[in-house]
Amino acid sequence: MDMEKNIIDSWNKNAHEWIRVIDNADIESRKFTNKAILNVIGNSPAIKILDVGCGEGWLTRSLIGMGKYVVGLDAIPQLLDNAKNKGAGTFYQMSYKEIELGNPVPDAPYDAVVFNFCLYQREGLSQLLKQIKNVLSENGYIAIQTLHPFFLTQNNLDYKSQWINDSWNGLPGNFTDGHAWYARTFESWMSVFKKAGLQLHHFQEVTNDDKKPVSVIFILSE
Repeated sequence: MDMEKNIIDSWNKNAHEWIRVIDNADIESRKFTNKAILNVIGNSPAIKILDVGCGEGWLTRSLIGMGKYVVGLDAIPQLLDNAKNKGAGTFYQMSYKEIELGNPVPDAPYDAVVFNFCLYQREGLSQLLKQIKNVLSENGYIAIQTLHPFFLTQNNLDYKSQWINDSWNGLPGNFTDGHAWYARTFESWMSVFKKAGLQLHHFQEVTNDDKKPVSVIFILSE
């Protein structure tokens, strides 16, 4: 199975519903995770930002509103069209596979590159990050926000890196044909970063009102 094709097919089928869910702010945890990633990027000295897997562009628009110059990349045409129609920002269609193969990323270099809840693959992730670090300006960094590994324990799963069958499971909305995604432990993330030749400078665990972890943000550079 071509993992990337499966992911893109699922997003193409669910793009309209995803836009509706995001526009309505239906995902409860987003009120914590959105604020956290905006604080990290918005309060950093980085001015020129690449939002990879930008979706319908909420993060791109929010960072522009904080005075940043932001470019959004995504593989899903419907999401990009929606992003372009909603306001400011420059958007390009590009897949992870194209980045991994070394295709030039538009408008590089960047002071920061952000991946916000958009890294699902098991294979190829180190190669993706290795290529992305080439678009960083001097002293540039990569920020990754992803589900906290506590997710595994929370869902009564063994604490080990593993495939989760349905990416849309548990989200509000009428989603269909969910793609599989690879849930990682902290140890697995560290291994990916090392293979990509990246140093972990900082990480932040984001919690909800019940003080349960909902996400983790990694800050990396060469």
